[in-house]
Amino acid sequence: MSRVVTSVRRACRVAMSVLGAGLILAACGTTTGTVAVVGVPSHSITVPLRVVACTTDNSCVTVGTSGSDSGPSSVGEFRTPNGRWTPLYVPPAPSSLVTTASCWSTACLIGGTQPSGDLLWIYDAQARRVAATPAPQVGHGVSAVSCFALASCAVVDSLGVAQGSRLSFTSDGGATWSTPTLMNWSIGDQITGVSCTDLSNCLIAASGVGGRVQLELTSDGGVSWSTRAASPLWNAVTSLSCHARRCVALMSTANGSVMERSQTFGRLWSGVTLNQRANALACRSFTNCVVVGQTKSGAPWLATVLHRTVTTASLRYVPTPLTGTACGARDCVAVAVSTVVTTRP
Repeated sequence: MSRVVTSVRRACRVAMSVLGAGLILAACGTTTGTVAVVGVPSHSITVPLRVVACTTDNSCVTVGTSGSDSGPSSVGEFRTPNGRWTPLYVPPAPSSLVTTASCWSTACLIGGTQPSGDLLWIYDAQARRVAATPAPQVGHGVSAVSCFALASCAVVDSLGVAQGSRLSFTSDGGATWSTPTLMNWSIGDQITGVSCTDLSNCLIAASGVGGRVQLELTSDGGVSWSTRAASPLWNAVTSLSCHARRCVALMSTANGSVMERSQTFGRLWSGVTLNQRANALACRSFTNCVVVGQTKSGAPWLATVLHRTVTTASLRYVPTPLTGTACGARDCVAVAVSTVVTTRP
């Protein structure tokens, strides 16, 4: 972080010792323009970047698909240890879209939709390779992925609006999958996020008719579900990540976005208002996160959230709004249509 940010944090700590915790939230609110983040053009201008992910060992990858059945259909890049983004072979993906990704220490699963149904790729961070991997059978498209341990992940895929979505697990990096469990409560809903802490406990976010947000929790791998209360101010959950019982989520509202934290696996939430239109969120820890999107005037926007302090970055060479972000052990990265950026919150 810059000296300015360091000074702000030091001032906040001093204020806390003098004024007490009750006043520190007002004393340490939103700051702007204190961090410079420089964008780098992607290696392809014909296929937009759509998904970015980082392993817990700090290897980051970004991939994109055109959605077209003609011309270049896919693109990929990985970030080398020295910070350089390098082209990466990605399987051709005509008429396909990648939409979601999640990682463990050495690899990432990337999900989406292709003409035949579920699309699943695996990024091997050690071999620096992306390849197709088996998906749960007869799915119509992957909605969300959550990896929570070495080679262990959950996938939510759809059977269509009339039949709802399913939850499946893998413990071997996607080579095999458990028998999918149908989530009857999801019929008519769009799944927007899943986060599992193990093979039993998962929190899933969905959007229904009229912008209704639904949060559902399972403690038995999808056999039974309980509804978590959702604020009527939330229009959608666009990012969701849980570790143990601590969850961080990004919610869109009528006035912008709010970052919500929960220490009770989604039962109770505490929000930080962002006042801009955030598209995605990623965290290095429960209290240290990055949010990206656009300002109310449509300009690209990136901010870090340390506890409740929101610090807006000064972006250079980022021509379009940022759409995705991910954090590894040290760095966080973000992507726009044809731009990648790196920051260390």
